[in-house]
Amino acid sequence: MLRHEMNFQDTIKIARIKAFPIRASGTYSPKMALGTMPTRPALLVKIEDSSGCYGWGEIWANFPPRANTHKANIIEDVIETHLRGISFSEPHEVQEVLRKTLSLYFLHIGQSQVFEHILAGIDTALWDIALRHEGVSFAQFMGLQSTKARSYASSINAEDLEQLIPFHTELGQTYFKLKIGFAEHGNAKIVENAAKLIPAGSRIMVDSNQTWTLEQAKVALRDIEAYEPYFAEEALRSDSPHSDWEELVASTDIPLAAGENIYGIEDFLALTRAGIKVLQPDVAKWGGVSGALDLAKNMPEDVLIWPHFMGTAVGQVAALSVSAAIGKSSYCEVDVNENLLRSELCGDVINIEDGRVELPSVPGLVHPPSLNRLTDFTDWM
Repeated sequence: MLRHEMNFQDTIKIARIKAFPIRASGTYSPKMALGTMPTRPALLVKIEDSSGCYGWGEIWANFPPRANTHKANIIEDVIETHLRGISFSEPHEVQEVLRKTLSLYFLHIGQSQVFEHILAGIDTALWDIALRHEGVSFAQFMGLQSTKARSYASSINAEDLEQLIPFHTELGQTYFKLKIGFAEHGNAKIVENAAKLIPAGSRIMVDSNQTWTLEQAKVALRDIEAYEPYFAEEALRSDSPHSDWEELVASTDIPLAAGENIYGIEDFLALTRAGIKVLQPDVAKWGGVSGALDLAKNMPEDVLIWPHFMGTAVGQVAALSVSAAIGKSSYCEVDVNENLLRSELCGDVINIEDGRVELPSVPGLVHPPSLNRLTDFTDWM
């Protein structure tokens, strides 16, 4: 796993943060157990320092429909005052300061995980600003041998299998994740149909979004074992007892994956002790880039990290960067469904060739959004 030690040289003083709630209409939603997204909401943050240097990050805001404006209001009403004036060298230092200052507040109002989402987006923005300050790209700073990140095709709807699996095969992707766990996709049937379409050497994964009980998961996984899925994601609720995870692991040959709804390295490590073999941190939900890289440094050698992501091009590039830093064992999720916030907000930057996406070559972590498109997509509070 990751061995690089981060060592930024500059000390940066935060001057301001601005939240940008945005929304794209006319996109095509993946069908999920949680429901569909008639529009694509998102929340970006821009942080500037005392010298005028800036960085962009993304805060998870897919659900509920107005999560983006809710969290933007929290940033304006609560976070900004405490963030302004903080000096840091390493981005993770800011998370530590804000947790000490505000964790009790968010516990009291019942929004501790919303706080984690905000911290994650702030961390990504701080990585972007720190790299711009140093005048280096993420790949240069991390000393990566390759500036490309491996990707996999995610959230293919049942009715789109015959179109999208061949299309993404042509892009060089060899892993395909299907949403199951609800009646419309038919669990075993969608897996069977997908298995007929993937070329030799490719693999299928499944994601049930926490919808199964332990007994339902045992039955559902048994029904698809013959198709040898590479992993089954969130086959149980993220707050399930570790004994349930251990029992499910013992009942199936399919490796289990989880992580997009896990908060904290100790909780991730506990999952690995229960037998989880693929961890899926989301840079927009917990820890940002700092958390994901720290997690990679602490993982057992037999556990994979495949970053979870579904959002705009800003967060997508941050998640891809984590995969690139981990190396050839890590693949990053890329949603196959049309999303203008991924394809147009920052320009045409998520191009998949040979299954990989090129990281930015200029100083910074992410591609900044086009200011014109940012205005077009503004979701007024």
